[in-house]
Amino acid sequence: MSVSIGSRGLPELRDAHEAEKLGPYLRDVRSRWSYIRHVAMNELRSRQATNVLGGLWHLLNPALSIAVYFLVFGVILQTDRGVDDFLAFLTIGLFIFQYGQKCTIDGARSVVSNRGLIKAVRFPRVILPLTSTATEALAAIPTFLVAYAVALVSGITPSWRWLMLPFILVLMTMFNAGSAMVAGRLTTHFADTTQLLPFAFRLLLYLSGVIFSVDAYVDSNPLLNTLFTLNPYYCFITLARWSIMSGNLQTDLLVSAIVWSVALLVIGFLWFRAAEETYARD
Repeated sequence: MSVSIGSRGLPELRDAHEAEKLGPYLRDVRSRWSYIRHVAMNELRSRQATNVLGGLWHLLNPALSIAVYFLVFGVILQTDRGVDDFLAFLTIGLFIFQYGQKCTIDGARSVVSNRGLIKAVRFPRVILPLTSTATEALAAIPTFLVAYAVALVSGITPSWRWLMLPFILVLMTMFNAGSAMVAGRLTTHFADTTQLLPFAFRLLLYLSGVIFSVDAYVDSNPLLNTLFTLNPYYCFITLARWSIMSGNLQTDLLVSAIVWSVALLVIGFLWFRAAEETYARD
């Protein structure tokens, strides 16, 4: 679900001028963090406003999602072979993957769904994908609380590594913001991007070790090991599993995740901003 940003109650956006240089532009964006937070919180509340259980669905949705995936892949298809604590393994992989997927798909819609506002108000357009990312970041908080709960139910003993998960999620949020910006601009040039993204993520689901362990394949094939190391989703998923389920920290995956996060955030921002004046055109 994409974030639709209305102009009502936001007079400060109406008087804003378009920053031409990077420094003023960044200061303009930074001055609107309270607006981004306000819109993100309102979007979360509106998502469940008409449901009987209301905000409780923020916890029920991830719990039911895991139940379905565990039934299909853990019980019926038995993809848990060779994996200890498969329920926690699956939960972490799925939640990390879905977090990235939702940020990218919502980011792809963030510009095209707000063309009316773009034409009426002058403001840094990058606020649109940043707001969609902030919304999904807030929405993801209950899912990772569920991940901790699943780990406890699975008998995993809490350790200091559990405190590392928020830092891993910060890195991934940077990556997701960059991905949302790239997808947001792509969709303005090629409207079918929003139709193609679900298929791309369906492929990524099986190429990122979300529902089964790839250790046996990686250990025996150096080329596959390199390819998985270059896969940002595999990096984030593996690091999150290390944080909650213990094991050895793979420094090459940590380095890859950091590089991906910083590089995509910077490149995505610069590429999105380069087309700033074109987003209001039909």
